[in-house]
Amino acid sequence: MRLANKVCAVTGGASGIGEACARTYAREGGKVIIVDRDPEGSARVAGEIRGAGGAAETFRANVARPDELEAMVRFALDKFGRLDVLHNNAMYSVFSKRTADIDLRGWQLTLDVSLTAYWYGIKAAITLAMLPQGSGSIVNTASTSGLFGDYLQCAYNVAKAGVINLTRVTAIEYARKGIRCNAICPGPTLTQGMKVGIEKGFSDAKYLVEGVPMGRMATPQEIANVGLFLASDESSFVTGTAIVADGGLTAHSGMRYAPGKGPDW
Repeated sequence: MRLANKVCAVTGGASGIGEACARTYAREGGKVIIVDRDPEGSARVAGEIRGAGGAAETFRANVARPDELEAMVRFALDKFGRLDVLHNNAMYSVFSKRTADIDLRGWQLTLDVSLTAYWYGIKAAITLAMLPQGSGSIVNTASTSGLFGDYLQCAYNVAKAGVINLTRVTAIEYARKGIRCNAICPGPTLTQGMKVGIEKGFSDAKYLVEGVPMGRMATPQEIANVGLFLASDESSFVTGTAIVADGGLTAHSGMRYAPGKGPDW
């Protein structure tokens, strides 16, 4: 059991990558707190984890509200006496708009949920739990979109780039306090949210995978496997990293020099 008796809070844990991480952490012995604003989804995931013999609790929170993030950490302390792993994963973003077409409310909400909430979650976890206990692992879900620019995803790109540097600064500031902080940068991942986006025409599966050398999207479980490594003591000398899991997407320059000289050549 790679997370035996470790207490793990996962925001956005009721679906997608967060759900896969919550299930994986529980399967490896973690006591998981599923943090989400969707109580039905959280209850479903927690019930299935318990049914498989794992330990899971739910905590309803809107991560855009700092007081609810503090309450999340206090819930972990009240319930289990500690918090070993914080996985910041909840996300909101404005998509499919050019930079100048994004309205102020959409921009601010994207940053509130997808960046500021990560910082405040880290602040609460470090101050209330991890510094007093002298240990902790923070995992942040970033994205390959935080490393490079994408058309029509300005707010998302900015938030995820911020998450990556937030990860680095947190790591170096608390490295000698027993606290590690790392990020995962997934490429296109076939979550339920992605499926809905494809169905509604916001994304096109064909174009999403065209630039991925592996020729497919990741499964949420493949991203959760990276999260497990970073959450566990197996990564005890790893901090300040942004691990890319993208099927080779960012290994390619994007240039094709001649017809037929692509991934299936």
